[in-house]
Amino acid sequence: MKHHHKILGSSLLALSVALAAAPALASDDCEVPVARWQSREAVRQMAVQKGWEVQRLRIGDGCYEIRGTDAEGRGFKAKIDPETLEVIKLKQRDRKADRRGDRKRERDPMHDPRVRGDTASPDKPLFTPGTTPRGQIE
Repeated sequence: MKHHHKILGSSLLALSVALAAAPALASDDCEVPVARWQSREAVRQMAVQKGWEVQRLRIGDGCYEIRGTDAEGRGFKAKIDPETLEVIKLKQRDRKADRRGDRKRERDPMHDPRVRGDTASPDKPLFTPGTTPRGQIE
């Protein structure tokens, strides 16, 4: 029985150490001393090698941050390790999807059967102002 307590105790200790370290591992902040940073020009050259067009290069959370477009013309944001110039985080945006999303938001959802889930039309809306809504749940 004591043997099980030792195993359980050491397992719990290992688990607690792992959980305590997890937030530090999950961080996308850079903690590199400024003396070891590569220059902004080196970051720009790395971006050109990747086919990126840099629109903005700044420093945030101790990392280089680039906003630009990739070789396919998609917008992106990237976090770059200032010492190794490795991409830590990359968030891409698809312009076509953004435009589709803008058009969807511009439509009135009360007149869009895909949003409402029914077949009402603008000529025959589900609800008429001034009346009590009625419906049936199936």
